[in-house]
Amino acid sequence: MAKITGRVEVLVNGQLLLSKTGATASGIGLSGKPAFKLKEVLGDTGLHGFVEEPVVAKCEVKVTDRDDVRLDTLCQINGDGTVIFRAAGGGKVYTMNNATCTRDLQVTAGEGETSLTFMGAYWTEAVQA
Repeated sequence: MAKITGRVEVLVNGQLLLSKTGATASGIGLSGKPAFKLKEVLGDTGLHGFVEEPVVAKCEVKVTDRDDVRLDTLCQINGDGTVIFRAAGGGKVYTMNNATCTRDLQVTAGEGETSLTFMGAYWTEAVQA
């Protein structure tokens, strides 16, 4: 039976983040190529075809901020980061090279939660055993 991508691990420049439930990888298209979504072109006679609109590769993840996590180091990632979004325990792996952190972080009291967003040109899809 094929493995479903359920629980995930998010790594940034090799560092495993303390991610919370709900991390997303979006802007996934053809592996290793920028993603485009197709938007319909309609006319009086119906569907005329489609145009492509670019979609940015994006990873959004909430992490637990602890004293061994340096948010400023993550904020310094500017076009030179590698983000890995992978199924925990093996399965699908999505890799974004040349990633940038969008910064403007906020930490909440209580659980020390902060949201991070990384963007890049595309995702590369693979499967690990």
